[in-house]
Amino acid sequence: MPAVALSRAGARVVESCVDGPGVTAEGWARLEALPDPRSPQGRVYPLACLVAVALCALTAAGHDRLSAVGQWVKRASQADLARLRAPWDPIAGRYRAPDEKTVRVVLDRLDPQALSRALLGPRPARTPAAGAAGDGLPATTVRVWRSRRAKAVAAVAARSRLPGVALDGKTSRGARRPDGTRVHLLGVTEHAGRFLDQVEVDVKHNETSHFTDLLAPLDLSGTVVTFDALHTVRSNLDWLVTTKKAHYIAVIKANQPKLHARVKALPWAAVPTAATTREAGHGRLETRTIKTAHVADLDLPHAHQAIKITRRRQDTRTGKTTRETIYALTSLSATHATGADLARLARDHWSVEAGHHIRDVTFTEDHATSRTRHGPINLATIRNTVINAIRDAGYLHIPEGRRDHTTPTEALHLHRLIT
Repeated sequence: MPAVALSRAGARVVESCVDGPGVTAEGWARLEALPDPRSPQGRVYPLACLVAVALCALTAAGHDRLSAVGQWVKRASQADLARLRAPWDPIAGRYRAPDEKTVRVVLDRLDPQALSRALLGPRPARTPAAGAAGDGLPATTVRVWRSRRAKAVAAVAARSRLPGVALDGKTSRGARRPDGTRVHLLGVTEHAGRFLDQVEVDVKHNETSHFTDLLAPLDLSGTVVTFDALHTVRSNLDWLVTTKKAHYIAVIKANQPKLHARVKALPWAAVPTAATTREAGHGRLETRTIKTAHVADLDLPHAHQAIKITRRRQDTRTGKTTRETIYALTSLSATHATGADLARLARDHWSVEAGHHIRDVTFTEDHATSRTRHGPINLATIRNTVINAIRDAGYLHIPEGRRDHTTPTEALHLHRLIT
Protein backbone atom coordinates (compact mmCIF):
# COMPACT_ATOMS: atom_id res chain seq x y z
CA MET A 1 0.00 0.00 0.00
CA PRO A 2 1.40 3.45 -0.86
CA ALA A 3 2.65 5.44 2.07
CA VAL A 4 0.17 8.29 1.47
CA ALA A 5 -2.78 5.88 1.45
CA LEU A 6 -1.47 4.18 4.58
CA SER A 7 -1.13 7.54 6.31
CA ARG A 8 -4.68 8.50 5.42
CA ALA A 9 -6.01 5.15 6.55
CA GLY A 10 -4.26 5.55 9.87
CA ALA A 11 -5.37 9.15 10.25
CA ARG A 12 -8.84 8.18 11.42
CA VAL A 13 -9.92 8.86 14.95
CA VAL A 14 -8.89 6.18 17.43
CA GLU A 15 -10.26 5.45 20.85
CA SER A 16 -7.73 6.49 23.46
CA CYS A 17 -6.22 3.62 25.42
CA VAL A 18 -4.13 5.96 27.58
CA ASP A 19 -5.11 5.98 31.22
CA GLY A 20 -5.84 9.34 32.74
CA PRO A 21 -8.50 12.02 32.94
CA GLY A 22 -10.27 13.30 29.86
CA VAL A 23 -13.61 14.46 28.57
CA THR A 24 -16.28 11.92 29.51
CA ALA A 25 -18.05 9.62 27.05
CA GLU A 26 -21.22 11.73 27.25
CA GLY A 27 -19.24 14.85 26.42
CA TRP A 28 -17.62 13.14 23.45
CA ALA A 29 -20.99 11.91 22.24
CA ARG A 30 -22.30 15.48 22.12
CA LEU A 31 -19.21 16.69 20.28
CA GLU A 32 -19.33 13.82 17.80
CA ALA A 33 -23.00 14.59 17.08
CA LEU A 34 -22.08 18.06 15.77
CA PRO A 35 -22.73 18.48 12.03
CA ASP A 36 -19.35 18.59 10.29
CA PRO A 37 -19.21 21.54 7.83
CA ARG A 38 -16.16 20.13 6.02
CA SER A 39 -16.10 18.03 2.91
CA PRO A 40 -15.75 14.30 3.71
CA GLN A 41 -12.88 14.10 1.25
CA GLY A 42 -9.48 14.73 2.76
CA ARG A 43 -10.52 14.98 6.40
CA VAL A 44 -7.70 14.16 8.78
CA TYR A 45 -8.82 15.44 12.18
CA PRO A 46 -12.22 14.50 13.63
CA LEU A 47 -14.45 17.48 14.36
CA ALA A 48 -14.83 16.49 18.02
CA CYS A 49 -11.04 16.47 18.42
CA LEU A 50 -10.66 20.00 17.00
CA VAL A 51 -13.42 21.42 19.22
CA ALA A 52 -11.90 19.73 22.28
CA VAL A 53 -8.48 21.19 21.41
CA ALA A 54 -9.91 24.71 21.19
CA LEU A 55 -11.86 24.23 24.42
CA CYS A 56 -8.89 23.02 26.43
CA ALA A 57 -6.46 25.51 24.91
CA LEU A 58 -8.62 28.54 25.73
CA THR A 59 -8.88 27.34 29.32
CA ALA A 60 -5.22 28.12 29.99
CA ALA A 61 -4.38 31.51 31.46
CA GLY A 62 -3.22 33.93 28.77
CA HIS A 63 -4.51 31.78 25.89
CA ASP A 64 -7.16 34.12 24.50
CA ARG A 65 -6.55 33.93 20.74
CA LEU A 66 -6.60 31.26 18.07
CA SER A 67 -2.86 31.75 17.61
CA ALA A 68 -2.47 30.59 21.23
CA VAL A 69 -4.45 27.43 20.41
CA GLY A 70 -1.72 26.43 17.95
CA GLN A 71 1.00 27.09 20.52
CA TRP A 72 -0.88 25.16 23.19
CA VAL A 73 -1.43 22.03 21.10
CA LYS A 74 2.23 21.96 20.07
CA ARG A 75 3.14 21.57 23.73
CA ALA A 76 0.65 18.73 24.25
CA SER A 77 2.21 15.36 24.98
CA GLN A 78 1.38 12.21 23.06
CA ALA A 79 -0.72 11.03 26.01
CA ASP A 80 -2.70 14.29 25.93
CA LEU A 81 -3.24 14.03 22.18
CA ALA A 82 -4.50 10.49 22.69
CA ARG A 83 -7.03 11.71 25.26
CA LEU A 84 -8.09 14.37 22.78
CA ARG A 85 -8.62 11.54 20.26
CA ALA A 86 -6.19 12.96 17.75
CA PRO A 87 -5.56 10.76 14.68
CA TRP A 88 -2.73 8.25 14.71
CA ASP A 89 -0.08 8.49 12.01
CA PRO A 90 1.30 4.95 11.44
CA ILE A 91 4.18 6.23 9.33
CA ALA A 92 5.49 8.63 11.97
CA GLY A 93 4.35 6.35 14.78
CA ARG A 94 2.74 9.14 16.77
CA TYR A 95 -0.48 11.09 17.25
CA ARG A 96 -0.84 14.08 14.97
CA ALA A 97 -1.40 17.60 16.36
CA PRO A 98 -3.57 20.05 14.36
CA ASP A 99 -2.25 23.50 13.53
CA GLU A 100 -3.92 26.85 14.17
CA LYS A 101 -5.37 27.18 10.66
CA THR A 102 -7.16 23.84 10.89
CA VAL A 103 -8.91 24.86 14.11
CA ARG A 104 -9.67 28.35 12.77
CA VAL A 105 -11.32 27.06 9.59
CA VAL A 106 -13.53 24.65 11.54
CA LEU A 107 -14.69 27.32 14.01
CA ASP A 108 -15.44 29.70 11.14
CA ARG A 109 -17.71 27.14 9.46
CA LEU A 110 -19.26 25.31 12.40
CA ASP A 111 -22.96 25.92 13.05
CA PRO A 112 -23.08 28.26 16.10
CA GLN A 113 -26.44 27.00 17.32
CA ALA A 114 -25.33 23.37 17.22
CA LEU A 115 -22.11 24.16 19.10
CA SER A 116 -23.98 26.15 21.73
CA ARG A 117 -26.47 23.33 22.28
CA ALA A 118 -23.62 20.80 22.62
CA LEU A 119 -21.47 22.76 25.07
CA LEU A 120 -23.83 25.00 27.04
CA GLY A 121 -27.15 24.48 28.77
CA PRO A 122 -28.16 23.14 32.18
CA ARG A 123 -26.23 20.24 33.63
CA PRO A 124 -26.96 17.79 36.47
CA ALA A 125 -26.52 19.48 39.84
CA ARG A 126 -23.16 18.93 41.50
CA THR A 127 -22.55 19.34 45.19
CA PRO A 128 -18.80 19.57 45.82
CA ALA A 129 -17.82 20.26 49.38
CA ALA A 130 -16.78 23.79 50.30
CA GLY A 131 -13.18 24.24 49.37
CA ALA A 132 -13.18 21.24 47.04
CA ALA A 133 -13.13 21.33 43.30
CA GLY A 134 -15.16 18.14 42.95
CA ASP A 135 -15.02 15.42 40.31
CA GLY A 136 -11.51 14.34 41.23
CA LEU A 137 -9.82 17.74 41.10
CA PRO A 138 -7.38 18.38 43.95
CA ALA A 139 -9.07 20.35 46.73
CA THR A 140 -5.89 22.30 47.45
CA THR A 141 -6.25 24.21 44.18
CA VAL A 142 -9.49 25.91 45.29
CA ARG A 143 -9.31 28.57 47.96
CA VAL A 144 -11.73 28.22 50.85
CA TRP A 145 -13.14 31.79 51.13
CA ARG A 146 -15.48 30.57 53.89
CA SER A 147 -17.63 33.69 54.20
CA ARG A 148 -18.14 33.96 50.45
CA ARG A 149 -18.94 30.27 50.10
CA ALA A 150 -21.45 30.46 52.95
CA LYS A 151 -23.15 33.32 51.12
CA ALA A 152 -23.12 31.32 47.88
CA VAL A 153 -24.69 28.29 49.58
CA ALA A 154 -27.49 30.46 50.96
CA ALA A 155 -28.09 31.91 47.49
CA VAL A 156 -28.27 28.43 45.96
CA ALA A 157 -30.94 27.43 48.48
CA ALA A 158 -33.03 30.50 47.62
CA ARG A 159 -32.63 29.95 43.87
CA SER A 160 -33.76 26.35 44.13
CA ARG A 161 -37.15 27.54 45.39
CA LEU A 162 -37.61 30.34 42.84
CA PRO A 163 -35.03 29.97 40.02
CA GLY A 164 -34.26 32.72 37.54
CA VAL A 165 -32.49 33.33 34.25
CA ALA A 166 -31.11 36.61 32.93
CA LEU A 167 -31.19 37.84 29.36
CA ASP A 168 -28.83 40.46 27.96
CA GLY A 169 -26.89 41.41 24.85
CA LYS A 170 -23.17 41.99 24.34
CA THR A 171 -21.21 43.51 21.48
CA SER A 172 -17.87 41.95 20.52
CA ARG A 173 -16.11 45.22 19.84
CA GLY A 174 -13.10 43.77 18.08
CA ALA A 175 -15.09 41.58 15.70
CA ARG A 176 -16.67 43.21 12.65
CA ARG A 177 -18.67 41.90 9.74
CA PRO A 178 -17.59 42.53 6.14
CA ASP A 179 -19.84 45.59 6.01
CA GLY A 180 -18.10 47.09 9.05
CA THR A 181 -20.85 46.44 11.59
CA ARG A 182 -19.93 44.90 14.92
CA VAL A 183 -20.92 41.40 15.95
CA HIS A 184 -23.65 41.51 18.62
CA LEU A 185 -24.67 38.49 20.71
CA LEU A 186 -27.77 37.93 22.84
CA GLY A 187 -27.21 35.48 25.68
CA VAL A 188 -29.14 33.87 28.52
CA THR A 189 -27.62 32.91 31.86
CA GLU A 190 -28.86 31.17 34.98
CA HIS A 191 -28.89 33.49 37.98
CA ALA A 192 -26.21 31.25 39.47
CA GLY A 193 -23.93 32.31 36.59
CA ARG A 194 -24.09 29.32 34.21
CA PHE A 195 -24.37 30.28 30.54
CA LEU A 196 -27.25 28.49 28.84
CA ASP A 197 -27.31 29.70 25.24
CA GLN A 198 -26.68 32.61 22.91
CA VAL A 199 -27.55 33.75 19.41
CA GLU A 200 -26.08 36.30 17.05
CA VAL A 201 -28.29 39.32 16.44
CA ASP A 202 -28.54 39.89 12.72
CA VAL A 203 -27.64 43.34 11.43
CA LYS A 204 -31.19 43.80 10.09
CA HIS A 205 -32.82 42.98 13.45
CA ASN A 206 -32.52 43.94 17.10
CA GLU A 207 -32.43 41.93 20.32
CA THR A 208 -36.20 41.84 20.81
CA SER A 209 -36.75 39.91 17.57
CA HIS A 210 -34.52 37.08 18.89
CA PHE A 211 -36.20 36.89 22.32
CA THR A 212 -38.42 33.89 21.56
CA ASP A 213 -35.79 32.14 19.40
CA LEU A 214 -33.32 32.16 22.28
CA LEU A 215 -35.72 31.07 25.03
CA ALA A 216 -37.88 28.60 23.09
CA PRO A 217 -35.60 25.52 23.57
CA LEU A 218 -35.27 26.07 27.35
CA ASP A 219 -37.52 24.58 30.03
CA LEU A 220 -38.67 27.73 31.83
CA SER A 221 -41.67 26.38 33.73
CA GLY A 222 -41.78 28.21 37.07
CA THR A 223 -38.63 30.19 36.23
CA VAL A 224 -38.37 33.97 36.53
CA VAL A 225 -36.87 35.69 33.47
CA THR A 226 -35.16 39.04 34.06
CA PHE A 227 -34.08 41.51 31.38
CA ASP A 228 -33.59 45.22 30.77
CA ALA A 229 -36.18 47.73 29.52
CA LEU A 230 -35.43 46.97 25.86
CA HIS A 231 -37.15 43.57 26.15
CA THR A 232 -40.30 44.86 27.82
CA VAL A 233 -42.35 43.97 24.74
CA ARG A 234 -45.98 42.96 25.29
CA SER A 235 -46.11 40.12 22.78
CA ASN A 236 -42.91 38.57 24.14
CA LEU A 237 -44.12 38.77 27.74
CA ASP A 238 -47.47 37.23 26.86
CA TRP A 239 -45.66 34.36 25.06
CA LEU A 240 -43.36 33.90 28.06
CA VAL A 241 -46.24 33.45 30.52
CA THR A 242 -48.78 31.58 28.38
CA THR A 243 -46.49 29.35 26.32
CA LYS A 244 -43.40 28.84 28.49
CA LYS A 245 -45.28 28.94 31.85
CA ALA A 246 -42.61 31.29 33.16
CA HIS A 247 -42.64 34.56 35.11
CA TYR A 248 -40.93 37.84 34.38
CA ILE A 249 -39.57 40.98 36.02
CA ALA A 250 -39.82 43.72 33.39
CA VAL A 251 -37.98 47.00 33.90
CA ILE A 252 -40.06 50.04 32.92
CA LYS A 253 -38.26 53.13 31.65
CA ALA A 254 -39.00 56.25 29.67
CA ASN A 255 -39.01 54.32 26.38
CA GLN A 256 -42.61 53.50 27.40
CA PRO A 257 -43.61 56.93 28.75
CA LYS A 258 -47.28 56.29 29.55
CA LEU A 259 -46.65 53.03 31.38
CA HIS A 260 -43.65 54.52 33.18
CA ALA A 261 -45.68 57.52 34.29
CA ARG A 262 -48.48 55.33 35.67
CA VAL A 263 -46.09 53.16 37.66
CA LYS A 264 -44.15 56.16 38.93
CA ALA A 265 -47.41 57.88 40.01
CA LEU A 266 -48.43 55.06 42.35
CA PRO A 267 -48.63 56.19 46.03
CA TRP A 268 -45.19 54.85 46.87
CA ALA A 269 -44.81 57.12 49.92
CA ALA A 270 -47.57 55.15 51.62
CA VAL A 271 -46.06 51.76 50.74
CA PRO A 272 -43.83 50.21 53.41
CA THR A 273 -40.35 48.96 52.55
CA ALA A 274 -40.46 45.26 51.74
CA ALA A 275 -36.71 44.53 51.94
CA THR A 276 -33.40 46.32 52.47
CA THR A 277 -29.92 45.03 51.61
CA ARG A 278 -26.51 46.57 52.22
CA GLU A 279 -23.21 45.64 50.61
CA ALA A 280 -19.67 46.98 50.60
CA GLY A 281 -17.27 46.45 47.73
CA HIS A 282 -15.61 47.97 44.68
CA GLY A 283 -14.82 51.10 46.70
CA ARG A 284 -18.42 51.92 47.59
CA LEU A 285 -21.18 51.25 50.09
CA GLU A 286 -24.50 50.36 48.49
CA THR A 287 -27.94 50.26 50.10
CA ARG A 288 -30.89 48.90 48.12
CA THR A 289 -34.49 49.18 49.24
CA ILE A 290 -37.47 47.63 47.49
CA LYS A 291 -41.16 48.41 47.69
CA THR A 292 -43.93 46.37 46.07
CA ALA A 293 -47.56 47.16 45.34
CA HIS A 294 -50.41 45.14 43.84
CA VAL A 295 -51.55 46.54 40.48
CA ALA A 296 -54.38 45.86 38.06
CA ASP A 297 -55.50 47.12 34.66
CA LEU A 298 -52.02 48.11 33.56
CA ASP A 299 -51.13 47.88 29.89
CA LEU A 300 -48.78 44.94 30.34
CA PRO A 301 -49.85 41.28 30.07
CA HIS A 302 -50.11 39.28 33.32
CA ALA A 303 -48.65 42.07 35.50
CA HIS A 304 -49.55 41.54 39.19
CA GLN A 305 -47.09 43.68 41.15
CA ALA A 306 -45.26 46.95 40.66
CA ILE A 307 -41.74 47.27 42.06
CA LYS A 308 -39.76 50.32 43.11
CA ILE A 309 -36.04 49.78 43.72
CA THR A 310 -33.97 52.60 45.21
CA ARG A 311 -30.19 52.29 45.10
CA ARG A 312 -28.05 54.57 47.23
CA ARG A 313 -24.30 54.40 46.61
CA GLN A 314 -21.59 56.13 48.61
CA ASP A 315 -18.01 56.36 47.40
CA THR A 316 -15.80 55.28 50.33
CA ARG A 317 -12.93 57.50 49.19
CA THR A 318 -14.69 60.77 48.37
CA GLY A 319 -17.89 60.35 50.36
CA LYS A 320 -19.96 61.32 47.31
CA THR A 321 -23.45 59.82 47.34
CA THR A 322 -25.59 58.95 44.32
CA ARG A 323 -29.20 57.80 44.20
CA GLU A 324 -31.00 55.83 41.50
CA THR A 325 -34.63 54.71 41.28
CA ILE A 326 -35.83 51.88 39.05
CA TYR A 327 -39.41 50.82 38.39
CA ALA A 328 -40.48 47.36 37.23
CA LEU A 329 -43.51 45.14 36.82
CA THR A 330 -43.69 41.42 37.52
CA SER A 331 -46.08 38.57 36.80
CA LEU A 332 -45.33 37.16 40.27
CA SER A 333 -48.08 37.74 42.79
CA ALA A 334 -47.47 38.42 46.47
CA THR A 335 -48.31 34.78 47.27
CA HIS A 336 -45.56 33.54 44.92
CA ALA A 337 -42.74 35.93 45.87
CA THR A 338 -41.97 38.07 48.90
CA GLY A 339 -40.21 41.41 48.77
CA ALA A 340 -36.95 39.67 49.67
CA ASP A 341 -37.44 37.24 46.78
CA LEU A 342 -37.97 40.08 44.32
CA ALA A 343 -34.94 41.93 45.68
CA ARG A 344 -32.79 38.85 45.16
CA LEU A 345 -34.11 38.21 41.66
CA ALA A 346 -33.52 41.81 40.62
CA ARG A 347 -30.02 41.71 42.08
CA ASP A 348 -29.23 38.34 40.48
CA HIS A 349 -29.83 39.80 37.03
CA TRP A 350 -26.29 41.11 37.48
CA SER A 351 -25.02 37.55 36.86
CA VAL A 352 -25.27 37.96 33.08
CA GLU A 353 -23.42 41.29 33.26
CA ALA A 354 -20.74 39.63 35.39
CA GLY A 355 -20.29 36.93 32.75
CA HIS A 356 -19.82 39.56 30.04
CA HIS A 357 -17.31 41.36 32.24
CA ILE A 358 -15.32 38.14 32.72
CA ARG A 359 -15.17 37.55 28.97
CA ASP A 360 -13.95 41.10 28.42
CA VAL A 361 -11.43 41.31 31.26
CA THR A 362 -10.24 37.72 31.79
CA PHE A 363 -10.46 36.58 28.15
CA THR A 364 -9.98 40.05 26.55
CA GLU A 365 -12.87 39.32 24.19
CA ASP A 366 -13.34 42.95 23.18
CA HIS A 367 -9.78 43.00 21.84
CA ALA A 368 -10.17 39.76 19.85
CA THR A 369 -10.18 40.47 16.12
CA SER A 370 -11.48 37.12 14.86
CA ARG A 371 -14.25 38.24 12.54
CA THR A 372 -14.76 35.76 9.68
CA ARG A 373 -18.07 33.94 9.34
CA HIS A 374 -19.10 32.16 12.58
CA GLY A 375 -15.72 32.50 14.30
CA PRO A 376 -16.65 35.26 16.82
CA ILE A 377 -19.81 33.61 18.16
CA ASN A 378 -18.21 30.13 18.32
CA LEU A 379 -15.25 31.52 20.26
CA ALA A 380 -17.67 33.26 22.63
CA THR A 381 -19.45 29.91 23.14
CA ILE A 382 -16.14 28.23 23.99
CA ARG A 383 -15.27 31.00 26.46
CA ASN A 384 -18.68 30.56 28.09
CA THR A 385 -18.05 26.80 28.34
CA VAL A 386 -14.72 27.37 30.05
CA ILE A 387 -16.37 29.71 32.56
CA ASN A 388 -19.08 27.12 33.26
CA ALA A 389 -16.53 24.35 33.80
CA ILE A 390 -14.40 26.44 36.17
CA ARG A 391 -17.44 27.39 38.21
CA ASP A 392 -18.62 23.77 38.30
CA ALA A 393 -15.20 22.86 39.65
CA GLY A 394 -15.85 25.01 42.72
CA TYR A 395 -13.85 28.14 41.89
CA LEU A 396 -15.21 31.53 42.92
CA HIS A 397 -12.82 33.39 40.61
CA ILE A 398 -12.33 32.45 36.95
CA PRO A 399 -8.69 33.68 36.66
CA GLU A 400 -7.72 31.37 39.52
CA GLY A 401 -9.25 28.40 37.73
CA ARG A 402 -7.47 29.25 34.48
CA ARG A 403 -4.11 29.47 36.25
CA ASP A 404 -4.68 26.08 37.86
CA HIS A 405 -5.41 24.42 34.47
CA THR A 406 -2.76 25.75 32.13
CA THR A 407 -1.19 22.47 31.01
CA PRO A 408 -3.00 20.15 28.56
CA THR A 409 -3.46 17.42 31.17
CA GLU A 410 -4.94 19.83 33.72
CA ALA A 411 -7.29 21.34 31.13
CA LEU A 412 -8.55 17.91 30.10
CA HIS A 413 -9.10 17.05 33.73
CA LEU A 414 -11.19 20.18 34.23
CA HIS A 415 -13.32 19.61 31.16
CA ARG A 416 -14.64 16.33 32.46
CA LEU A 417 -17.20 18.75 33.92
CA ILE A 418 -18.70 19.83 30.58
CA THR A 419 -21.16 16.93 30.91
